[in-house]
Amino acid sequence: MIFRRGRKSKPDPARAIDEFWRWWADTRARVEQQIGGRPDPGLIDEMGAAVAAIHPGLEWEFTAGRDGGSRHLVVLSSAGDAELRVLAERWRRAGPEPDATFGFVTSRQGDPAALEEARMEIAGRRLDLSELRFSADVDEDRHQVHVEVWHPAFPDLPDGARDQVTFLSLDWVLGEDPVEIWVGAITAAGGPGPALTARQLAAVVAGLAPADGEERWLTMSSTVDGKPVVALAQTPLRPARWPGLGLHIRVDVPYARRDPNGFPAKDAFPGLYALEDHITRHADGAVVVAHETSDGIRTTHLYADRPAAAEALKPLTAAWPDGRVQITATPDPAWKEVAHLT
Repeated sequence: MIFRRGRKSKPDPARAIDEFWRWWADTRARVEQQIGGRPDPGLIDEMGAAVAAIHPGLEWEFTAGRDGGSRHLVVLSSAGDAELRVLAERWRRAGPEPDATFGFVTSRQGDPAALEEARMEIAGRRLDLSELRFSADVDEDRHQVHVEVWHPAFPDLPDGARDQVTFLSLDWVLGEDPVEIWVGAITAAGGPGPALTARQLAAVVAGLAPADGEERWLTMSSTVDGKPVVALAQTPLRPARWPGLGLHIRVDVPYARRDPNGFPAKDAFPGLYALEDHITRHADGAVVVAHETSDGIRTTHLYADRPAAAEALKPLTAAWPDGRVQITATPDPAWKEVAHLT
């Protein structure tokens, strides 16, 4: 069940989140009865109002849990809006811990079997979604997969309907977060050819995540305003990997000893690396996602969930010998400040 309810006014989200969880504590037993088959006509409207009070753009649903966790999930989805995803994460963190009955998540979950008995009415056609097929072109460097989607009815559907089937099917099979993190280009195939089933596609995508959980970094080089630049960024560099971190922190560290290209001289690197390690260890919940080096400046990009994380960095850099370290904090839920590194 998926529900959405609009509302003109927009109360304070923090207060609305607190009120939601108080309402939930009082109403949980009614939710269990509704899911168990006992109708409660007012419950859906109450839930919709409680969610809309946080933000009218949020979408919610009850769905079944998976993999031995909670039997049911309460999903609060941002429907692809990065700013709302940060707000949904604040909702989740303020709530109770999951238990055997209910878990709480901020994106719709995938199910590789979702299409096997599913039908869809669109553009005057009734599609058997088990006939969908996929191709998966893995980009080994960027740890992403480019996907084509095909259905035998595509030649008879308008472009908009084909695209709708394409994107919805990936969300249903993989889940919103895996699509955002691991899938690159998405296209509706122009003709037959893709041959993977939904389960096979899900296996390819699952294989992209490192089994050991280690960070993976990509080295890049370019020229900006005539100056050479070298960058190192976590990959995939997608905000869905770190939900809730919507504050960009930029740390610009000057270095005096340079080579002819403006990069650090060999004897400058130990000090720069030591400072970066110090920042990483004491970043107060912030995550280091990228570095850029050019023309006497080493820039570190971090993301955090609160301004205090930026303030915590200032004492760490105060004694830098090569000049003033500049620290800038900017709200950036869509991670636009590092988009050039993706």
